[in-house]
This record gives sequence, C-alpha cells and structure tokens, in this order.
Amino acid sequence: MKNFFKILSLFCIVNLCSYGGTSMPLMPITVTKITGELITIEPKATAESTDEEAASTDTPAYEPADLSNATLTISHDTTNAEGEIETVSLFEGPYEEDFSTEIEMTEPTKVTIALQITEDSDPMTITTVVGNGSDIHFAYIDELSPRDRFWLVGATNQVMNPQNKFSVSGDLSFLDIDLTNTTSVEVYAAVYDEEGNWEARQLGPVLVRDNTFLIEGDVDRPITAQLYVHGGHNTFTHIVLEPQSELVVGKLGDQTQEISTTSGSGYHAMLVESWQQNKEYIALIEAYASEYEQYRQRQEAGEPEPEVPDDDDSAVAESETDTEDSTDSEDSVEMVAAAEGCEDAVALESEIADSSYTPPRYVSLHSKAVDFRNETLIEIAEGDGDPMARYLAFGLHPYDWMDYSLQLAVLRSLTKEFDEKFVASYITPKIEDYEKMLVVVQNDEALIPGQKVPGFTLVNYDGNDVELYDLLGENDMVLIDFWASWCGPCIGDFPALKKLHAAYTDENFEIVGVSIDSTIDDWKGGVDEHELPWINLGEIEGWEGPVSTLYGVNAIPKGFLVDSQGCIYKKNIRPAALKEFLVERYGMDESLEEPEVESDTPEVSS
Repeated sequence: MKNFFKILSLFCIVNLCSYGGTSMPLMPITVTKITGELITIEPKATAESTDEEAASTDTPAYEPADLSNATLTISHDTTNAEGEIETVSLFEGPYEEDFSTEIEMTEPTKVTIALQITEDSDPMTITTVVGNGSDIHFAYIDELSPRDRFWLVGATNQVMNPQNKFSVSGDLSFLDIDLTNTTSVEVYAAVYDEEGNWEARQLGPVLVRDNTFLIEGDVDRPITAQLYVHGGHNTFTHIVLEPQSELVVGKLGDQTQEISTTSGSGYHAMLVESWQQNKEYIALIEAYASEYEQYRQRQEAGEPEPEVPDDDDSAVAESETDTEDSTDSEDSVEMVAAAEGCEDAVALESEIADSSYTPPRYVSLHSKAVDFRNETLIEIAEGDGDPMARYLAFGLHPYDWMDYSLQLAVLRSLTKEFDEKFVASYITPKIEDYEKMLVVVQNDEALIPGQKVPGFTLVNYDGNDVELYDLLGENDMVLIDFWASWCGPCIGDFPALKKLHAAYTDENFEIVGVSIDSTIDDWKGGVDEHELPWINLGEIEGWEGPVSTLYGVNAIPKGFLVDSQGCIYKKNIRPAALKEFLVERYGMDESLEEPEVESDTPEVSS
C-alpha cells in the first residue's frame, strides 16, 4: 500500500502543479523545428558569358553574400502585468547556410524571424506561427537585384485556432515553366476588425518547392481575399476564405494566363466558382490567352497588327469602353462653362483623345471575361438571397471602382440584413470610407481646365505657413504637383521636372510640390534625398488630408498646371506634356533639345 501512495504522489508531482491550493495540469509543450537555407541565384549573363563579354556589359559583377556577420533573431510580443508590450527573444545568434534550431511553446504563438546580414543593413523579416504542430522552413535568396529575399519555403502554417482553419494549396506544374526558386505564392486580405479598424492580413510569400505550395491560416468569419502568384508566372485571383475551407489551385481550361481556385463547397463555390468554372467564362479566357500569345509573337517579330473587322462585337464593345473611360484622361474636355477670367485656359485646351483607336483584340476578349464575372457577382450583390453571400459578392469588387454612389447604395441596403454589431464592425466603416472617396471623386470631376483651383495654406520646408494664391500671384504659370516620398512614379518624374524648372525659372514658371506623406521625416527626407529645388509644402496626412481631398487626389503623381489667377490649363499633366506646353508658351530652350524620358511607371492609386 505504501508503494501505491508513493507512485500516486510521484504522478501528482509530474502531472499537476499546485497554485493557491488548486491543482492545475501542466500545459503540453509543442516543439517547432525551424530550419533555413541559402539559395544563390547567379545571373545568367554572368554564368554563361565569357570574361570578355562580362567585361563589356554594364551589369555589375555578381558577388555572393557575405554571411560572416549575419545574425538571426526569433521573437514574439507579449503583454506584461502592467499592460505594456514586451518583446521576448526565443533565439538570437549567427546565421549560417544550413540553419536549424528548435522552439518550445505551450500554445500557438505569432513570432517574427529577422535576418540581418550586416550591422548597417535593415533586417529582413518573416511573420509566422510556432507551437501549432508544423515545422518552419525558410530561405535567404541571394541574387543580383535591388534587394535580396527572405521567404518561407514550400508551406506556411499560421493557424492560431484550429476550429477556424483554412488552407490554400496547389500543384503549379501545369504552368509548364521552370518554377525552381523563381515563383512565390501569397494570400492577402484587407478587412475590418470587430472594432471597425482596417487591417491588412498577409500569409506568405511562400516559395514554391517541387512545384507545390501550402498556405494555412484561420479566420473567424467568411472574408474575401486575393491569391497572388509571383515570379516565374504572375497572376492573381479573388478567393473567399472561411473556417474549415480547403481551396485548391489548378489549371483553368486549356490556358495558363489565369489560374483556377476551387473548394467545391461554401461561399467560395457559391461566388467564385459561379463564374470562374462557367463554360462561357472559360471559353473567353482561353480565347484571350490564345489571342494574347499571337499578339506577343507579332510584337517580337515586328509584324503589324491585323485590322479588326467593323462587325467584330468585341472590338466595338472595347472601343465604346475606351471612349467612356477617356473622360478621365489628361487631354479630355468637358463642356462646362469656364470660371470668370479663365476663358484663355479653355481656349488652349484643344487636345481631344482619339476615340477612333481600337485596341488589340486580346484586350476586348479579356474585358468581356471581366464583364461576365462582374455581372454574375453584381446580380448576387443586388439580389435578395443569402445576406452573407451578398456582402461577400460586394467584397469581390465587381463594380467600377469609381462608381461610389452605386456601391454606397448597395452597402446601405446591406445594413438592413445584419445585426447591429456586424453592421457597426464591418459595414459602417466601409460606408464611411466610401463616402470620403465619393467626395474625392466629385472634387476631381469638378477640377477641370477652365475652372479655378481652391486655395489652401500649408507649411513649407522651413516651417512657415504659405498661402497658395500668394505664390500664384508671383508667377506666370505654376505646376501644383502632389507626390509622396514612397511614390516611384513621382520620383521617376523628378529629373525631367528639375530640367524644366531650371529652364523656365526666368519666365516665372514655378513648381509647388505638395507632399501627402504621413510623417514630416518622410517628407523632408524625400526633399533632401532628391534635392527638390522648388517650393515644397507638406500636408502630412496621407491620402485623407483636407487639401488632397479638396483636389480630388486619388492617385499620384497628380499635377495641375495653373496660371497666376489659379485657372487650370492642364490636369494630370506629366513631364512630356508639360515640356510641350512650356515650349509652346515660352519658346525652346537649348537645354531641352534632347527628348525627355517619360517615366513608364504608372501612377500610384489610393
């Protein structure tokens, strides 16, 4: 009997812990193995060319990464007894080509894996989950490019709650290209949380390994998201994620321009598969892919495009679409009475977009496929069926993104279909955002050549308030240029703008840069880095600043060319068109004899 009580006592010590007189079971420990590898991608030109060929090129010589000072840290955030956020280090040490360690956790925990190559370099980070039963494998990809990559490999399991788990997987070998170390997959969703705050969720990127990938996460309700395939094959598709759903990526019809995602059940099947697996849609995508490949081959061979017959329905439909969309171009003219004193601005606005242009046939075929998709989803969003299906159909963005009036009407109708908490968390915040965007669109539509720009006062680089119309009165013509330090197209325009600014300063031409950065440091850092010589003003409120809203700024760079009275002569003007205007107005300058290189990067939209 004594031996029995000894064994019982030992069992209690091993399996129970006493706290305040209450015995509690120990939490099971889950071990996560974390491994890493180095992938070196040497440029083909370096690997295949001779020494003479390598010497004759401007491409810098490839040098493998030096990992001698590289450090790796694994950490997670926790809240202490005082309610403060603390960072707990789980691992910190040197990083080697074949890295391996183990992390013990008692529950699923979000962690950050950070790799810093040198003391002066910014760390590259991966966000993932440990303690959920899955191991983690990552890779540092060293290649001759502006930035190396630090990615998960093959799979990612970011499940915190198994009851709400979803998975997206696929075998991409049908793409018929070499996917080795070139292709990644990620899932991205922009959602509102229960407090009505907007947040971005990203799972991945995951480097495709052996042609396959697996992304696992969790959601507490059905949400819409996007699945991106980058690298060796670039495409994306909309998906619906919900608890216990399993999505599989595969081939769509007999083409590889667009992928298929199927679940066979749930809202994804009801919404996405309703159009994506439709025979008519698949036929349109196949025709588009075939036509695009022929177009690409003609371009490579330098062959002209064949004429599209007048009775080609797709060409007619696309031509009509182009004509309607042309109202947003910088050269369009709206029949609105000029503001007092702005008659000259309207008289000079004589360039009208050529509505006779007919795009390649593959464009119209793709537009038909998109229209088929959108019409299917709009029918659901505006129907009287399952409210959640209507809500999700709206979230798959079937509407013209600028038609906020119609979208607001749909959202307001949905407020009657859900309980008060759901509406407050997930619908009302979206309505408020769309109402703001509608104001921006309406302001943008009102500011056209022949109208006057609204006045404003903003702080300049030195911290002094500057009133716009004071600046306008001191100059003959002024370019009001909305930009941000993170905007690649804006930065791409700076060299040409500097040249024009220098050439026509004596003609009283000025540039007023208005930054929509979110911090003063970003704004002033951008001014310093790019040595902007003109008047620099900062709103520093992102897209939602009152001045950018007043000017209808929904994409940057956005430029208004105005005279001393504030009359708009050109809208959405870029350097090449600005140069043409200034030369016509003031004459050619010798420094402008060389043609300007127009930035080929599209504007950045909000």
